[in-house]
Amino acid sequence: MKSNEMIHCTIKILNSKDNNEILSGVSYYFTVKRNTLVKELFNEFIKNFIDQEEIKKYNLYTNHQKLKLNPDLTIQDYFTNKNDSDLDIYDKDETIFYAIV
Repeated sequence: MKSNEMIHCTIKILNSKDNNEILSGVSYYFTVKRNTLVKELFNEFIKNFIDQEEIKKYNLYTNHQKLKLNPDLTIQDYFTNKNDSDLDIYDKDETIFYAIV
């Protein structure tokens, strides 16, 4: 099963209340297992910020349908086909997530 395979994910900040603290438009890159929980990915994401309380106000959303990610689901739960190859998943932009406040 592909659940334990590593995959590259991107979190892009779409908006910001204060661009001096959290710059909108910036992307952060991670390599995680497909079965990584969304909350685990989010915890890795917030480590990039000095003001972690402010970034914790953000939620993650999918790229295409703009669905809010459930922290208790895995990243692969948001793939249209969990058994797709990495390239197929990348082609569908299913590893790009948006951080929106």
